Amino acid sequence: MVLQTRKSLPTKPGYLLFDSKEIQSNTLNFYLRVWKEYGDIVRLPILPNYSAYLLAHPNYAEHVLSTHQEVYPKPDIINKPLNLMMGESILTAEGDSWLKNRRLMQPAFHMKQLANLVDVMVSCTESFIKDWQNKPDGEVIDIAEETLKLTLKIAGQALFSKDISDEDSVLGKAFRTGYEFINYKVNNLWTEPLWVPTSRNKHFKKAKNILDDLILDIINYRRQNPSERNDLLSMLMSARDEDTGEGMSDKQLQNEVITLLVAGHETAASSLAWTWYLLAEHLDIAENLQDELQAVLNGSNPSFEKLPQLEYTRRIFDETLRLYPPAWGIVRTPKKDDEINGYPIPKNSIMTVGAFMIHRHPEFWESPDKFNPDNFSRDKINQRPKFAYFPFGGGKRICIGQNFALMEATIIIALISQRFRLELLPNQNIEIDPTFTLRPKNGIKVKVWKRN
Repeated sequence: MVLQTRKSLPTKPGYLLFDSKEIQSNTLNFYLRVWKEYGDIVRLPILPNYSAYLLAHPNYAEHVLSTHQEVYPKPDIINKPLNLMMGESILTAEGDSWLKNRRLMQPAFHMKQLANLVDVMVSCTESFIKDWQNKPDGEVIDIAEETLKLTLKIAGQALFSKDISDEDSVLGKAFRTGYEFINYKVNNLWTEPLWVPTSRNKHFKKAKNILDDLILDIINYRRQNPSERNDLLSMLMSARDEDTGEGMSDKQLQNEVITLLVAGHETAASSLAWTWYLLAEHLDIAENLQDELQAVLNGSNPSFEKLPQLEYTRRIFDETLRLYPPAWGIVRTPKKDDEINGYPIPKNSIMTVGAFMIHRHPEFWESPDKFNPDNFSRDKINQRPKFAYFPFGGGKRICIGQNFALMEATIIIALISQRFRLELLPNQNIEIDPTFTLRPKNGIKVKVWKRN
């Protein structure tokens, strides 16, 4: 019997436990430095016999997220904090439980169903930018804050026909409190258990109870007063398992609704904020965008039929997701010993698939740090490995809301760009905050100018 020779892994000296201050102060910069110093796969010892690994090559991403995905579930360090807010849902469940709910939910996200939500996205954006119409020209706003309100407005209306973006919305306040708590738990290694009566824990528990109760009230009302609605909650309530004919329980519906709210608003908001930043920095690309909007829409609202014609608009958003992927690092843990490209990977290690690094890998992207929507012309897409670009994850667990997010972003970019020009305020400290999603740390201040 001939044993395969295993390669020796590039390894960063020392233990991560003692580098925790550097990692917590700027996680993304730490991983970028490690990648540039050690290459596309590197072992990062945490403690003796327990290591983290950074993977920064499309082939390694495909191995973990697609071809061997059954070996690499999400680790408890990610799932446990998320479960506090969402319960067991499509984002955190594994195995048969995940598969059953994914199959139940998938039809609600088919394009023919999403077509019903175009009018919701357009009307929400229209009502939102009415406020901008009433502002004096040159008014300064934080576009990161504004897109957060808008995507929360769309998420609430698309999910259960309610606007929860208003500052006075009880449901919206409870959601924001819960979301901030989960953000804190995910990004701090050592936090107080939920049973400790800290102020933060008390506020979260109260917000979570309000959120659960209000969403269950909506579900109960729908059960007792069935009517034709085109929102996602109605589609999820009518979904049935092909084999058993069973639908989702109220508790499962509640968990999935909260999950879709969490997953569906900040990721889109952050990506849109980065889009406006990049367009303000690249006026030639902003001008090309105007040419397409004039040719396709000529001042009208985007319709479902016209969305495929907004090809350059979509390329702009794809390129934004390349440079600023919301999930900059996807974390998994092998449930058994494995091997990647001849490198041994021990069971229970922490694997970070570095989307940020792969999306800027010079082997697969020309001028990788430059904003260039032509990276997504058809011929260039066909030349790259599949996992050179994966802003929505990959494999069976690819984000269920991918088409929703792309449709929403295209509509928002088209509507706002037709009415307004956004000018970046000078001398800003534009920083990446890599906690939870990749968002602008200090916001992005812009001046809003009405177009003629």
